[in-house]
Amino acid sequence: MDNARQGKTSTCEHAYDHVDSPEQALRDAHAAEVEGDLFLAESILRAASKRWRREPEFKMRYGKVLRGIGSERKALKVYRAVIKAHPHRADAAIAAAETATSLNKNRLAESLWARALSVGAPTDVATVGLCRVIWVRGRKEESWERARSAFVHGGNSSRLLHDFLRECSPVIGTPVPEIDVLEAGDLKDDFPSIESRRELTIEPATFATDSVEAMAGISAADLAASSNEEITELLEGNLEQHQIDMSEMGKDSADKESRTDVEIPDDLFDFD
Repeated sequence: MDNARQGKTSTCEHAYDHVDSPEQALRDAHAAEVEGDLFLAESILRAASKRWRREPEFKMRYGKVLRGIGSERKALKVYRAVIKAHPHRADAAIAAAETATSLNKNRLAESLWARALSVGAPTDVATVGLCRVIWVRGRKEESWERARSAFVHGGNSSRLLHDFLRECSPVIGTPVPEIDVLEAGDLKDDFPSIESRRELTIEPATFATDSVEAMAGISAADLAASSNEEITELLEGNLEQHQIDMSEMGKDSADKESRTDVEIPDDLFDFD
């Protein structure tokens, strides 16, 4: 099995000596990853990394695939090579720090997480990584203070830092600062779900198209109803003089005057 795999790998490396573009190599490696063939993706990326040495993207993807197949030590070497050639790449520093943490190389991981912070990695991600390593190394108070300080200075909005503080709180014996849910942008635990809000939906009133109710947006019965005592007291008894007379609304249409009975002056349309 191993001989077959080595033969396949060497064939792939030889094939990629004739690939015209780095883009094609990346597409083929991605296709292999999608199909679940990480060993094929690893061989493609290894060959491409050797051919296009100045393209860090190959090494970054190569390191990721190496971690996927369990070659953590090789992945760490690849990431550190990227850091050496491109010292300001935050993603390389984070990947190297994560790999060192996974290998329990805590001293190295601490320096790599600190480097990630210094080159502009997301503050909460790098701080949590650094604080976890410091915690494992036995400096629990320092870990707590670093995380708490970063959380407070960040406006109490980081879920990552808040979750880490919640983990440490029982050991340290100090309460966790409250998270600002508005700043965190995560309101699902503080407000009703969509389903519960739908249950509270008020059905709109429907009226005939040409009715007075449709124009007013309220039924005639509600308009003609007597005002409640609290409102009457608030208006000091002056409500009656402003009340609209809707008594005609209750009469049958036969009692109402027909429009055809209205007298129209003969000279209405006389413009001379």
